[in-house]
Amino acid sequence: MKDAMPKVPSSTTRRDFLKGASLASAASLFASSGAKAATPSVSKNTESIQAKNLIFLVADGMGTGTLSLAHHWKMANQGNHLHWMDLYEYPGLRTALQDTASASSPVTDSAAAASAWGSGKRVNNRSINIGTNGEVQTPIMTYAKHAVKATGVVSTCRVTHATPAGFIANVPHRDSENDIADQYLEREVDVILGGGLSKFDRRSQDGVNHVASFKEKGYSIAFSKNDLSQSTGSSKLLGLFHQSHIPYAIDRKFDKSLESIPSLPEMMRSALSALEDAPEGFVLQVEAGRVDHAGHGNDPAAILHEQLEFDDCIPLAVEFAKKNPETMVIVTTDHGTGGCQLNGSGAGYNDSEKSMNKLKRFKGSFESLEFTFRKTGKLDKQLFKKVTGIQVSDTQAQQIQDAIQAETTYLSSAMTSAVKEDLFEKTAVGWTSSAHTSECVEFLAIGSGANLVKPFMKNYEVFELMVRALGLKAV
Repeated sequence: MKDAMPKVPSSTTRRDFLKGASLASAASLFASSGAKAATPSVSKNTESIQAKNLIFLVADGMGTGTLSLAHHWKMANQGNHLHWMDLYEYPGLRTALQDTASASSPVTDSAAAASAWGSGKRVNNRSINIGTNGEVQTPIMTYAKHAVKATGVVSTCRVTHATPAGFIANVPHRDSENDIADQYLEREVDVILGGGLSKFDRRSQDGVNHVASFKEKGYSIAFSKNDLSQSTGSSKLLGLFHQSHIPYAIDRKFDKSLESIPSLPEMMRSALSALEDAPEGFVLQVEAGRVDHAGHGNDPAAILHEQLEFDDCIPLAVEFAKKNPETMVIVTTDHGTGGCQLNGSGAGYNDSEKSMNKLKRFKGSFESLEFTFRKTGKLDKQLFKKVTGIQVSDTQAQQIQDAIQAETTYLSSAMTSAVKEDLFEKTAVGWTSSAHTSECVEFLAIGSGANLVKPFMKNYEVFELMVRALGLKAV
């Protein structure tokens, strides 16, 4: 399915906004005190201006329990609110409770959820912008391209994963990631940053090397944090920083071999720098995709660090909207995953904070242990304790070893299941399952077009909201 799209003219002019800006300076938009956020000096009137730009921030798989866990942890350990919570003090903020169902289930998957946003129709789980009767639906970035807007996606997952693809691609099944990569090239997405190099450089599979093809079309190519920092001035950018999903934030924090991989805020900053001078504006989706993965794995430390990293993207979006009033910023999630909750612990629940703070002792994710144990073929009890603080019993060790030998698909989940009671006792973080949940979720919008948000929205109504805010025309 190849669409003929007009190219977005490149610009040689650069604004001062993101050049040399640090996350700390962006974060200064919000109060440093946990008592109450300082209100940014932004006119409420901007919400009724037609948007030129859209920044869509999504913490994939973030239930309210995950948001609350990160909020309480940050308050206890840094004395500050989450930036997400500070948004509630923002002038002109509009909020909604969002129903996340798909066409096939009250519990959506990310493909159906992103398609509902991306094309305004509910589809069956696993489908990306293909209707229940096989009809091909037009994604929002096709609308944007016809309006001569620039487009971009940033993700800690493979960039061909379900959520980014929902704004761009059309495939009957989300696992057709090679086809999705093909469509990114055909539809000339201007900025693509995240994991998933294996889906673009497929010479060992089918001989395809899309990295070279993107380079031929004038894209700057980045494979490391250093490459990304040197891409300043590029309006077209392909950055692929891992063969598959980008490693968890907690692993990037403690494993020096991963220090060349940029964080989500660093990728977002580069994306905004590349897109900010597009004459007709842009549509940018930024996804913290691995919040969802940590929820599936019931990994409390991993999900905390992923949520905190996502939260550091919010001030970057707010800063941009302040400097560019014709910008709409949306902050939301597609569904919950795992039913993560900080629970009451101890007499009068007085031990909950103490238990939660033990998450600071974790030195990696269960996924990092999975990679090590798969290589060696055996459990290393000492390493397990070093990373998690848990001394596994003989019974637990046998369960984990059996899972290793059986080449269990989700070994990290098998490990968290084996030590489930220890994890709960240690951290007071509990889970309802390793699956998605049907909960209604938070939807926040600021800036141009925010006045269009209704108090209760179905996920497919977000598409019309974005189209109206941006003044896009049917194609």
